[in-house]
Amino acid sequence: MNLIVAKELQLRGTFRFDAEFALAVELMGQGLVDVTPLLTATMPFEQAVEAFELASDRSRAMKVQLVF
Repeated sequence: MNLIVAKELQLRGTFRFDAEFALAVELMGQGLVDVTPLLTATMPFEQAVEAFELASDRSRAMKVQLVF
């Protein structure tokens, strides 16, 4: 924090999404945004534990999708 203050840097972040989430879901639902290139794997809900293990390893996965 001292470095940020000393260099007079501006730090911005987000904690949660609001309207952006609904817009993203709408665009994906309409086929206007293709998120397929971002998915490392698509796994059935029955393999949720394995999916979360894969998703937690950033050296192997970017995004893991569960299918219900």
